[in-house]
Amino acid sequence: MNQIDFKKYNVGAIIRPSDNREALKQQIGFLVKVLDALDIKFSDCENDPLRLAEDYVDGRIPIEACRAEAAVWWEKIDETGAIRLFQDRDVLLARLAICLLSNDENDTSVMGDNLSWFFEVLGFLKVDMTMPISMMIEYFEFK
Repeated sequence: MNQIDFKKYNVGAIIRPSDNREALKQQIGFLVKVLDALDIKFSDCENDPLRLAEDYVDGRIPIEACRAEAAVWWEKIDETGAIRLFQDRDVLLARLAICLLSNDENDTSVMGDNLSWFFEVLGFLKVDMTMPISMMIEYFEFK
């Protein structure tokens, strides 16, 4: 991949839909697409965060159902005292689940932070960021 113009292609330059729900669905759809492309799966969970996120994007469940499940993933981090662990794969997967599920249609001002954190967690998982960044450039429109 050629040199990326990060002044143009950065999280803060993404043009979002004006409707909060549609903006959130767009972003969560992107997160799902990236995790699918990277073949990242969640195990040992009753409600798969990828499926829940897809159900939200497709309009089958409300965002509140996702947020309720995000609490379960926070508990997984808290119960192991892993709030500061950034090498354990299970803890990092829990953080990705939280990125998918812990969103609010009434406060989309944090979407950029959420996307940046999502990329950071992928980095902690030692993902080659070339593909996710290329996918972001193709998926979103930029200012």
